[in-house]
Amino acid sequence: MDSVNFTLAQIEAFACVCECGTLTKAAKKLKKDRTTVSQLLDYLEIDLGYTLFDRATRPLTLTEPGKLLYRQARLFLHEARAFSEVARQMPGQIETRLTLCYDPLTPREFLLRLVERLAQQQITLDLLLCERADAERWLDEGKAHIGIFQALNRSVNTHLQWRAVGSLELAVWAKRGLFPGRPVSLLHLAAGTQLVPFREMPDSLAQRIQIADRVIRVNELTLLEKRLCAGEGWAFLPLHFGVENWPGIERLETEIGDRGLIHPVVALWKPGHITQSQLEKVIAAVEAAWQAQ
Repeated sequence: MDSVNFTLAQIEAFACVCECGTLTKAAKKLKKDRTTVSQLLDYLEIDLGYTLFDRATRPLTLTEPGKLLYRQARLFLHEARAFSEVARQMPGQIETRLTLCYDPLTPREFLLRLVERLAQQQITLDLLLCERADAERWLDEGKAHIGIFQALNRSVNTHLQWRAVGSLELAVWAKRGLFPGRPVSLLHLAAGTQLVPFREMPDSLAQRIQIADRVIRVNELTLLEKRLCAGEGWAFLPLHFGVENWPGIERLETEIGDRGLIHPVVALWKPGHITQSQLEKVIAAVEAAWQAQ
């Protein structure tokens, strides 16, 4: 393609002189000095190889080639302004895709609200259910950007940062009649089989929610429901799961009280794997989505 020898400023000056009739008025409208506007026209005519104005007249009169080019100049400037507007809006229109990891106890309604909030900010969220050890490794490697997990009674690795999001309340659930007495003693719970919704648990988490020596690991919610309803064991599960609506399941009063366990939840990320502006948007959306529960 042949190179373009004239500039947007030259075309803008040409169109403005056409409309204003004099260099002085055009310079005032363009907020340039008269000499600059005159030079822009001179260089444009030199590049074109012919004159655009009859400078002997006042106001300036367009030559025949000038009349034809003026119409093209107006079209060109209209397209240039449209290009400028699109360019200014582009950063807000570019879709960002981020990956969020979460553990089996994370409320699904919270995740759906978070997806909806971020979609309004042109951020698409991939959701991956995984264990915390996997999430920390993926965050370190840049394969994930944000993690939502229960807080552990230990420091996060030196590469990651965290912020408290909220908390989950857990209770003991079992098939009706699995434990005859009330309240159920810790000894009876320890002697039973505990269904655990994790493939593996960090020691600090296991110390809080693992009571029985015999455990069955089921980290898929539908299968966990079936096995709990079949009386294969009991489980610590969060209230937001709606376990009270599972057929034949009851919430157990235990020696530790009927109030359940409160577990803090945190957001995790690795600095540098997500821009600061995106991080601020995501964290604000996480907090707002959690508070909406």
